[in-house]
Amino acid sequence: MDLRDLECFLAVAEEGSISRAAAALHMTQPPLTVRLQALERELGTALLVRHGRGVTLTAAGRLLAERSRRHLADLAATSDMVRAVGSGTRGALRVVVGHTVSPRLLPHLTGSATLGPDVDLRLSEVTDVDVVERVHHREAHAGLLHLPPAVPGGTRHVHGRAQGLEVAVVAREPLVAVLPEGHPAASDERVDLASLAGPRVVLADSAGEGFAAHARAVWRLVAGDGRTVGARHEAGSIMHALALVEAGVGVTLLPAQYVGPAWKGLVARQLRRHTAVVETAALWRPDEDSPVMRRFLRSALSTPEPDVLGPEHGRRRPESPSIFL
Repeated sequence: MDLRDLECFLAVAEEGSISRAAAALHMTQPPLTVRLQALERELGTALLVRHGRGVTLTAAGRLLAERSRRHLADLAATSDMVRAVGSGTRGALRVVVGHTVSPRLLPHLTGSATLGPDVDLRLSEVTDVDVVERVHHREAHAGLLHLPPAVPGGTRHVHGRAQGLEVAVVAREPLVAVLPEGHPAASDERVDLASLAGPRVVLADSAGEGFAAHARAVWRLVAGDGRTVGARHEAGSIMHALALVEAGVGVTLLPAQYVGPAWKGLVARQLRRHTAVVETAALWRPDEDSPVMRRFLRSALSTPEPDVLGPEHGRRRPESPSIFL
């Protein structure tokens, strides 16, 4: 007894006629009759009562029809599920995200429109070091973090590469200066960091090594011009840095994607001087065979990147919102 036997038998049971069932199955009546007779011989019992108006089911036939419908429905559901798992539209995805990666990036990479409604997603926010370690030890399928500034001819994210991980940029964004609304430079479209006399707020490496390295490089650039750079205050997270700026402690630098609708009293301004863009990278194991992860990567690596041209080529944009995410 195979699946085709059950499909033929069910067609006869539902049509109540061998001739109508043969038409529904796109076959002639004789081979269908032969198949039904062979099925009855295999099971050792009559399944159909044949009469002038067609056929009716015996008690054994009714039981076989009930079980066959259930079996074929389960098989169809299993086939759909297997195809969905194989295509990456069903399953689980674990992604670890560095503290400084903007939440505004995540909907484009992990939203239901990208992954599908049948993918169970687990996002964890950790340090950059833990991003690498968790992916390396298979505690996560993929990670997202900010890369340190690029060095000509250097390896992107040495620690990740040392652990045998693949590293690829999924987004680029410029740095912006974050100021209190009442700051003298808050009304400028672009700000010159060298003219912002006073303290600065920087992120500790524990908040995100890659981004912290970017901010340090920019402040060193300003100091290298012979300008006086104010006192340095260190914050353990972006939220703490924003709180210090709001309190008037100093100004800070952030990735542009952190501009959003949740922090009143602050403004973000583009920098007058061109600086290296901040790159967000995905990290994953090259031997990771999860179809969901591969689908996530296809989406992540095709994400449109923002304008990264220098100020002399950049498009004029509306004034930045005065609130933050």
